[in-house]
Amino acid sequence: MATVEFNHIKKSYGSVEAIRDFNLSVDDGDFCVFVGPSGCGKSTALKMLAGLEATTSGTIQIGGRDVTELGPGNRDIAMVFQNYALYPHMTVRKNIGFGLKMRGMPGNEINAKVEDAAKILELTNYLDRKPKALSGGQRQRVALGRAIVREPSAFLMDEPLSNLDAKLRVQTRAEIVNLQKRLGVTTIYVTHDQTEALTMASKIVVMRDGMIQQIGTSHELFTHPRNIFVAGFIGSPGMNFFRGPVELDAGQPVTRFGGHLVRLPAATAALAGTDAVFGIRPEHIQLTTSPINVGLRLVESLGTEKILHFQIPKGQSLTNTEADFGPDDQDRDVQSMLIRVIDDHIYQEGQSVSLLFPQDKIHVFDPATHAAIG
Repeated sequence: MATVEFNHIKKSYGSVEAIRDFNLSVDDGDFCVFVGPSGCGKSTALKMLAGLEATTSGTIQIGGRDVTELGPGNRDIAMVFQNYALYPHMTVRKNIGFGLKMRGMPGNEINAKVEDAAKILELTNYLDRKPKALSGGQRQRVALGRAIVREPSAFLMDEPLSNLDAKLRVQTRAEIVNLQKRLGVTTIYVTHDQTEALTMASKIVVMRDGMIQQIGTSHELFTHPRNIFVAGFIGSPGMNFFRGPVELDAGQPVTRFGGHLVRLPAATAALAGTDAVFGIRPEHIQLTTSPINVGLRLVESLGTEKILHFQIPKGQSLTNTEADFGPDDQDRDVQSMLIRVIDDHIYQEGQSVSLLFPQDKIHVFDPATHAAIG
């Protein structure tokens, strides 16, 4: 087990900066997840930590030891890849123990470690099978077993669940979390799936364009996003945004949504007379008796959970640039807002509903810097 430190790391490919001044401290035993849209630099950061990519500048430390110039084999790490990287002609037993064999460990010691890892991962009955006779989840557990027997200072995992179907992905991520807690090994995990990040990590690093946008727990990122990008990226569905002027009504800050007053957090009073961007999560919009009435454009039914779409009033919608969405969201319909409800009511497209935006659930952002206010 060990701490991991990135100190002013930069990575350039010619004139392209893939990683910009990356600073991060991962505590001993942390489960740290790098998350962000495709091309944000999360896998590049992981590869530099593993020694598979050289840094352009800056230093990397594992367990207090500077490993910046060391090769992958000298960093005391074990890596789990997206494609399992198993040897097809070897049995599960030989795949798990291969790294130990290459290090010259005696056969009886290798066998003992393989048996222990197989027991932890529930692979004991499959040790004499070859990878082609295993399911995707079992193959991924073999890859984890190969990492476990190394007893490294840190586990590095690069989107290890991407090749699994949805149900197996949920099951395997729970297994990985339980395994990491049991072993207590510092783990750096890369994913583009923010649901994986929220459910697995003790520390989440949100990245965009080679830069860290925010570091925190799932609760901190969900309830106190630092900027519009984090607010829109974290959560499923992501946060709704609309723009409007900040006014004072009897000394209380308000804005207008479709001509109706919406009360804002008290800290917003200092912005009176200016425009701002407001955000509210789909699950925080309440359906109740209210002056704000909208017509439903689309109803997505997921059983008892429904996602209701309605149109933002004219003049209050955001462009992609203003909303600061990531590269994967360029085709998003920014004219719509979403409501997430869990009930047995049947909603119809074209139906009129009344909305309430709870004052304490509204987030306020600076339209110029995109930073959260208050």
